[in-house]
Amino acid sequence: MNPTAHEPSKPAAGVGMAPGPVFVVAMWRSGSSLLYALLNKHPQVALTFEDDLWLLRSVFHKPARYCDWVARWEYRFSALTRHGILAGDLPRGVADYATAFTAFHQAYAARKGAVIWGDKSPIYYDSLPALARLFPQARFIIQWRDPAATANAMARAAQTGATWYHKRGTYLRGLMGYQVLKSGVDSLLSSGQPVCQVSFEELTSDTAKVMRDVCRFLEIPYRDELANLRGADRSAIFNDPHHSQVKEDKIVSTPRKIILDQAVRQKINGYVKLWKRRYNNEWPPSVLADADQVALPGLPQRIGDQVAYRAVRAVDRFRQVFFAYVPMALLQKLP
Repeated sequence: MNPTAHEPSKPAAGVGMAPGPVFVVAMWRSGSSLLYALLNKHPQVALTFEDDLWLLRSVFHKPARYCDWVARWEYRFSALTRHGILAGDLPRGVADYATAFTAFHQAYAARKGAVIWGDKSPIYYDSLPALARLFPQARFIIQWRDPAATANAMARAAQTGATWYHKRGTYLRGLMGYQVLKSGVDSLLSSGQPVCQVSFEELTSDTAKVMRDVCRFLEIPYRDELANLRGADRSAIFNDPHHSQVKEDKIVSTPRKIILDQAVRQKINGYVKLWKRRYNNEWPPSVLADADQVALPGLPQRIGDQVAYRAVRAVDRFRQVFFAYVPMALLQKLP
């Protein structure tokens, strides 16, 4: 990319950016892309789609002269290209994550003349307290979905050829991560951080109500067009088959075909029952059919799942550090 292609973007005259970012967070395949597309129709909102700079934050631990975050970020996620931002839109010499995140997202919002900036991505699910420390004025929109429906959506994505959903540990990451996300939300609430919680099921069945609630949370006026996908800009969303539904104009509220095998469904239902007992039946927002027949996960299973989950996340973190430090020339040769 040519950093001198044009002058950096600036906010529209008289428009002041919100003091902190908005993070839209949900587990993978929980329908947060729908919320993102609807919310971004608002003229005051400009959220990015899964730019995932957070996964490259190890780059910022390198000496400033070697902090090549822009090149690595574009190579890994095509974040600048997908959002129509050039390297010249960003200040030079940025060598810390918070400044880089702010500069990029405010530049993106400025192009639209929007005041609310931030990112939508599932990758923040286990980092909410850390994000709140980095951005004390951040606001968080959390979207829940029935864990079994989420896992089923993962299975459907795998059927379309999405390689990430074929990886070992994907279902475990999604299931164990559900509780991690809940713990992060509770931490935000206990510290007084602004949090808005919605559900995918209500978003698809009563879209206008949910969008009114979200607009009220963001302190922006509700607009009727936010209740449908017509005219939504989805150009930043990856062109993978499992994103095809959000790129259509119809919001589907009917249940999807169940393709999960029985053993996976039983395991998920067991954890849902356990969590409902733990949270006085207030969470998760799921309905268990024949709950009396659902077996709770035993202690050995819970310990084993936690160990396996931690191992999967350790591998994830190793890969993130590896990508941050391996020379770009070598990265480009890897499959």
